[in-house]
Amino acid sequence: MMKAHKLILLIISAVFFTSCENELDLDPKQREDAEVTLSTEAGVTNVLTGTYALAAYGNAYGGRILLYADLLGVTGALNTTDLRWRGTFGELRQMYLKTMYSDNVIIEGTYSRCYAIINAANTVIENIDKVKDPDRQAVMIGEANFLRSLAYFDLVRFFAKPYIAGQTNSQLGVVIRPNAIYDFSADLSKERSTVEEVYKVIIDGLNLAYTNLPEENSFYADKYAAQALLARVYLQQGNYALARDAADDVIENSGHGLSASYGAAFNHDTDQIEDVFAIQITKQTGVNDAVTFYASEDNGGRGGDFSIRDAYLNKFSSTDTRGTFNYENPANGRILTSKFTNQFANVGIIRLAELYLIRAEANFRLGTAIGDTPLNDINTIRERSNAGAIPAVTLDDILLERELELGMEGFLIHDIKRTQRSIDISTDGDGSDLLPFDDDVLVFPIPLKETDANKKITQNPGYGT
Repeated sequence: MMKAHKLILLIISAVFFTSCENELDLDPKQREDAEVTLSTEAGVTNVLTGTYALAAYGNAYGGRILLYADLLGVTGALNTTDLRWRGTFGELRQMYLKTMYSDNVIIEGTYSRCYAIINAANTVIENIDKVKDPDRQAVMIGEANFLRSLAYFDLVRFFAKPYIAGQTNSQLGVVIRPNAIYDFSADLSKERSTVEEVYKVIIDGLNLAYTNLPEENSFYADKYAAQALLARVYLQQGNYALARDAADDVIENSGHGLSASYGAAFNHDTDQIEDVFAIQITKQTGVNDAVTFYASEDNGGRGGDFSIRDAYLNKFSSTDTRGTFNYENPANGRILTSKFTNQFANVGIIRLAELYLIRAEANFRLGTAIGDTPLNDINTIRERSNAGAIPAVTLDDILLERELELGMEGFLIHDIKRTQRSIDISTDGDGSDLLPFDDDVLVFPIPLKETDANKKITQNPGYGT
């Protein structure tokens, strides 16, 4: 299918309903009743297409979910942090300064969008009997489960305290909606499930997706996209054996490979060999919102709301092309990443390089060499960027390599939390004042509109009742 035709048929548009999740407004060229739409195979198929479209919105996987991880992972108190936020959006500055409020409309929009994705996916699953071909049914169920798990994973990572390996994670996660909502006038009040329960929903959904999905599925989710997301989820849990095995499966069997150069992995509008899963962006459906905040005006951005500091650049060796994969905005002198310079490029969600890094870390922690040794995996990544091979590898080397390879791609706060590191908020960067990984201020508030409507839900600590 030509890129110009991707996701143009957007039959789902999100509108707020009272519980601050999103209602499905089935709205083709001529508005028709939802019951009519969901009574046909074409209608259910279009709902699935629309679920991808919901994911592509800027306040979801069209860019901002990547941005939030950086905003929470650095601090505005230092001149020595890797990145600096200079944007004028007050709601985003709250994340940067760790002073978020429950009426933050940007946080509210992402919360709502993720639940819209979940509700649309549930709608597909519950109406799949309208699809006549059993094989097509299975694929659609797989795609719906992948998208639903993706949304739950980011909801629980941003709106709940982090998962801690080796314990039962009974801390509050997010509300689980197991069924599609059709009647939005009903009382939808419900308490949040535990983090443990939410992760089970995520993992069960991805395992089902892996079983159901084909090895190739155009630009839609395939079985290796599900397996790659599973590797990411298991790594977040500290389940290194399963993370390693899932990553190894993708590396060895998916047919994906590393791009010939580091720069070739970015700024394209058709999936490339390194793309395990990417959100499709077209001129008809919107823009890449990562570009909005990371790029210069000439490249379709706001001038570089998020800029790079020397502290980050100094982490690279002199020959490492990743260290020079940036440019100076002539309008203001800010150093900006070159990862986001095409406003209509796809948003990369999972690159194969991440799977090498997951396999390396998991193998190192377990003292194994499934697929390859940790040293070889790290050097595979480094040699692609002319960084040079290293003779031996430590855990710190691997974690640093994640920063160098995956910087500004939505990993920073999640890596800080899963490795239980702190954020230095001392004014001179001397480590005298550290913000712990599980601090209340590193968790998004449940949006005010949700707590106003949902009388059973509990607000996160530090944000009132």
